Amino acid sequence: MKNWRKVAALVLALALVVSMAACGGDSGSSTPAPESKPASEPASTPESTPESKPASEPADDASEPADEPATDEMSTPRNETVYLGGMQYGKPVNNNPMSSNANYMVIAQGGCPRISTWETLYAFNMVDGKAYPLLADGDWTWNADNTVMTIKLKEAAHWSDGTPFTAKDVETTWAFHFKYQTSSGIDLETYVESVKAIDDHTVEITGKPVNGAVNMLKLQTVACNYYIMQAAYLEKVEAEKSAEFSGDDLANEMRNAEFFDAPVTGPYLPALYDSEQKCVWERDDNYWGQDASMWGKLPVPKYLVHNIYSGNDATATAFMNEEIDMNQQFMANVQTTWEDQDLPVTTFYDEPPYHIAVSIPTAWYNTTKEGLDQAAVRKAIAMAADYDQINASAMTKQSPTFTEVPRSLFNPTEGEQSLIADPEALKPLQFTGKDIEGAKKLLDEANIVDTDGDGIREYPAGNNLSFKAECPKGWTDWNSSLEIVAAAGKEIGISIETYFPEAAVWTDDMQTGNYEIAMNTVAGADISSPWLRAYQTMYGFGGSFPERVTFSYSRWYNERADELLSLIPAEADENKVKEYYQELNELYLTEVPSFGLMYRPAMFHIAYEGVWTGWPTEGDDTPPMCGIYGYGIKMLYEIELVEG
Repeated sequence: MKNWRKVAALVLALALVVSMAACGGDSGSSTPAPESKPASEPASTPESTPESKPASEPADDASEPADEPATDEMSTPRNETVYLGGMQYGKPVNNNPMSSNANYMVIAQGGCPRISTWETLYAFNMVDGKAYPLLADGDWTWNADNTVMTIKLKEAAHWSDGTPFTAKDVETTWAFHFKYQTSSGIDLETYVESVKAIDDHTVEITGKPVNGAVNMLKLQTVACNYYIMQAAYLEKVEAEKSAEFSGDDLANEMRNAEFFDAPVTGPYLPALYDSEQKCVWERDDNYWGQDASMWGKLPVPKYLVHNIYSGNDATATAFMNEEIDMNQQFMANVQTTWEDQDLPVTTFYDEPPYHIAVSIPTAWYNTTKEGLDQAAVRKAIAMAADYDQINASAMTKQSPTFTEVPRSLFNPTEGEQSLIADPEALKPLQFTGKDIEGAKKLLDEANIVDTDGDGIREYPAGNNLSFKAECPKGWTDWNSSLEIVAAAGKEIGISIETYFPEAAVWTDDMQTGNYEIAMNTVAGADISSPWLRAYQTMYGFGGSFPERVTFSYSRWYNERADELLSLIPAEADENKVKEYYQELNELYLTEVPSFGLMYRPAMFHIAYEGVWTGWPTEGDDTPPMCGIYGYGIKMLYEIELVEG
């Protein structure tokens, strides 16, 4: 199918390009999906990865006109411009890596950072789970007791102002994060003793023992997840701000300084950022990455442009109008764009699930509530839910099923699935759903039965098993998922009522434990996964939970689980790590403190091939990460114009 679509793209290219040129080339248009509302406030230990608000379904009226294109903004030639969608909403606030609310497409640290403007030491590939040297020169190394990570830096790297990139920049970056208590600094100061420049091109990151051992995975996040800032620029801004501010006010000023004029090491520089209509980035033709030690050339497009749309529906309309080249937005039934409308559109896979899934939207049980404190009740509901229906209705089959990728704490990527030591041993525990009879039998054997004939089982005798299941109003795919869970409960004699409050209420309910069943997602994929996901799912705070939590919402405690979660990030032996994960998965699938409802892409990869072609597809070694996420930026070096 994909080959046919590429041929179609070539056939249609001339007409499409001429048509777009007639419209002014850089016409902006419709509306984006709020890329991601955080699923919760950032966790302080360890850092949580915000999860997207599920994209709402496309408008029923596909003929809705797109927003008017900008006419008074910076114009760029169509044959030099890649238009992006689904990543920029509203006017940017700042370009500051220390900010917790930059609202700027090129500022997205943690998990899989976007590295088109700011760069990290290593570029993470969420598909294979590996870190590829970027500003770093070669792999990191550890000392004998795995407490100090040493990183060499590329001598060819330099800042956009032409000055050399050195280890002092790395040291100063973290000194400022810690000094001014940024969200990154607050998280990592628990795990990091120091970040020091040993010479101009060598950095040492020394870990701080937690529970008696250094967390090697958190040190790796320092290398992979966070942008490096220029020491000279930081010191200049600090001197300017210090003349007027001090104490907390100075810290606030530093965390929120605009930084649009800051030197960066990445290939694209901010060109238009103060507009309500669009953002433009222009390629730095002096970018250091064209050195043979890195990419060996410049990225192909001279400009990256992201129009600012009014909502999800307008973004979808813009894409259908061929005004977005790479769209990071959920589009229900995406296959209709080529099957029914004959558009030159590609996804990573030709067939369902079309995208690579890395996160696991999950139903959480509050295990402190009567009834839900019983593993039999928790597992019975999870066994009865119809996951194929959830996949079809919520995801329009744009993610793998639990039959295709059996459930565990791991996402479907190669890097995580390879950590399962004994898949056969997990099989008896891996329910695939719609097992009504099995769920009933489990409850009967636990003597959780309906004694009064009202159709609802009781536990203890006399108290009906009756729960509310919640997620935010308007999150349509999540809403439908919980309705399916509620229907499963009815079939096995458990009353589950759906409840869809405002997002702020839902967030507060989950964090304070004022809920019974709720839907949420924790970490997707980064260099510390799947440990981080497991930690945020199963860590029991030693049995003493704080009043408010930002992960481990189930408030479930198991002493051995806590022990395993401490052992994994301190273990260098991969076979031992796999053994620990095996045991952790067995605990999770037996106790069921929560259960995944679906797999979901952290990003959607939908390419229009009327102007540019060569976007990653199955079989390529370039990950489908929308061109600016982590190692996925490699695709900007490989695409080419359809018309040659």
